[in-house]
Amino acid sequence: MKNLIIFCSLLFVNLLQSQELKVIDKNEIGQNVILKGQLFDKESNESIPFATLILIKGGIYRVADENGNFKLSVKRESIKTTFIEISSLGYETATISLDLLKDKIYLKPKFEELPEVIIKGYLSPMTVLKKAISKKKVNHPIEPFNFKRYGKVIINKNDTINLNLELITKDYDRGYLSPFVITQKVEEIKWNINRYPERYLYSSQFFSFRQNAIRYASILQKRKYKNFKLNFVKSDDPIDDGQFIISFQTERNKWNYTNKNYPTKYSGRVYIDKESFAIIKVVENWETNLSKEDIKEYFIKSESYKNIDKTIIKEENICYYSDILGDGKYYATNYFNRFINERLTKDNKIERIVFDRNSYLYDFNITEVEEIEYEFREMELTVLNRVEYDKTFWDSFYKRNINE
Repeated sequence: MKNLIIFCSLLFVNLLQSQELKVIDKNEIGQNVILKGQLFDKESNESIPFATLILIKGGIYRVADENGNFKLSVKRESIKTTFIEISSLGYETATISLDLLKDKIYLKPKFEELPEVIIKGYLSPMTVLKKAISKKKVNHPIEPFNFKRYGKVIINKNDTINLNLELITKDYDRGYLSPFVITQKVEEIKWNINRYPERYLYSSQFFSFRQNAIRYASILQKRKYKNFKLNFVKSDDPIDDGQFIISFQTERNKWNYTNKNYPTKYSGRVYIDKESFAIIKVVENWETNLSKEDIKEYFIKSESYKNIDKTIIKEENICYYSDILGDGKYYATNYFNRFINERLTKDNKIERIVFDRNSYLYDFNITEVEEIEYEFREMELTVLNRVEYDKTFWDSFYKRNINE
């Protein structure tokens, strides 16, 4: 009987999808075309809130609203040549040509929840996470070390790229259990676009945020993880074989759990090696929708929010860890952070700000460690213009594989 109910439900969802799908009506306004649609879960038929939509050609970013609705304004001539990438935590990313975009778009869930008994040894998600947290000092570096960082930063405001920067820094990390931030000095730089040279001056403007999940994420703190909702999930991706994947989310809307000073939905995934219980990947996701009253309460001292009536914030932080030195210690090898902020002003205009930071860490050194003192801005080592563009270096750098 249960299987019959599931079959009928799926049949109903498929009928809905097949009957209602149609190519989006293209309303033309001047040289632009307006595309409106809504995002749904392919299995449950429920709307997907706050998904990220990126026009690959042109670097245009959008965030769906709390009901999965989106609106795009694109150049008429780009309709047949531009693809859109749609992503949301827990779903397979969809890439669709704009001229084939439907008014209802269905994303396929990427993960499947598992009963506890399927996991070997009848372990619970909390048991696995507890063991991984307790073994952080065994599986991850706790002694000081150096590494090189290739960082790429893109800042986009109102669909215009204001900054496209590549840089190399030498960083000093005191170990993942240390409360001290990573310190660094700028070694190489490449300015691709910089519309406001007086604004972007220091590497600390890009890499001083709470990037390493093992050090900062509340889900990996021994006094906090018990207050999260945890589930085992299964991935169809072969690369995830040999890993426990634990989904998490919390209803506690305070800094101690979300690391944000405003109400937000905080959720994600933790990937743990089944043999060593090392943490090998952490995905954190924040989805925020604030009203005028919320903004007054939580951004009362912020000049940039004084003229804002509503804001949607979507942020994603992904950390990858690998036994890069072959010594059983899992070091972070890649940090990715994307921050998207869509704001409605008091005069009914929409402002959009996107901040992309992608860091690849390489050339780890644990023997002859150079201690780099902490410097807050205006100090010599973090100043971006302390070095000049070196074409010979960058030509050589692009030829090497920093992941090896």
